Amino acid sequence: MSHTPTRHRAASGITVAAALLSTLVAPAQALADGCGGANKGLDCNLSGVTGGRGGGGGGGTGGGGTGGVSGPVAPPAPEGLTDNQAVDGVDGPGGGAPPPPAPPDTWTLVQQARASAQFPVPTVHTAPKGKTFVRLRTSLWVDGFTVVQTQPITVGAQTVQATANPSSVTWNLGETQIVCQDAGSKDGKTCGYTYTRASAGQPGGAWQITATITWKITWTCQGADCDAAGGALDDQTMTSQPTPLVVSEIQTNTGD
Repeated sequence: MSHTPTRHRAASGITVAAALLSTLVAPAQALADGCGGANKGLDCNLSGVTGGRGGGGGGGTGGGGTGGVSGPVAPPAPEGLTDNQAVDGVDGPGGGAPPPPAPPDTWTLVQQARASAQFPVPTVHTAPKGKTFVRLRTSLWVDGFTVVQTQPITVGAQTVQATANPSSVTWNLGETQIVCQDAGSKDGKTCGYTYTRASAGQPGGAWQITATITWKITWTCQGADCDAAGGALDDQTMTSQPTPLVVSEIQTNTGD
């Protein structure tokens, strides 16, 4: 009979310990079922973090308390970057800068040079000026009969330039058309015309004359990247504004 109180106290202690253990185990089971049917509202990732912390508490002074804590999680890679690119935009291993664009071909540079050429509009001159006579040689010449050369265009190892040389002047004189091989001159030695008809019957009483200069165009290319050393392009023409020229009959008086 003297041992009865000791057994009662021992039984009471076991009951209290069992109740305390069930209190600690129940939350852990609930978290362990975070992805199961009993806890469908919980995020599955929370169980790993919370479970780790719970394990640390239950371990007391044991080594398991510290081992349960999850380490830092790396952020996801920024959108738009590949594995070979760093976050700050610097090419990563194996990335490298894109290859430089291929230099333009020579013909493209030739077209650019041709488009940059500035051709003068001819200005017509005659002697006598503004009025001449039938059967009188009239001198013809133009301004603008000059060489036109473009600025060199250099890309990579090639330099392209176009040159236009005036070759002839086509004169539309109203009564007829003639071609002179140079600009002409006031003395009429290389370019002139003698009218056979007066302009009295023409609108305004004058022939409307024009001069058209024709240029022969060539191009050259220098450098290791040239596809060819040079060549010829289509001719260029420029026409003057119409200029009136009165042609009259020479009046002769005969006496008795």
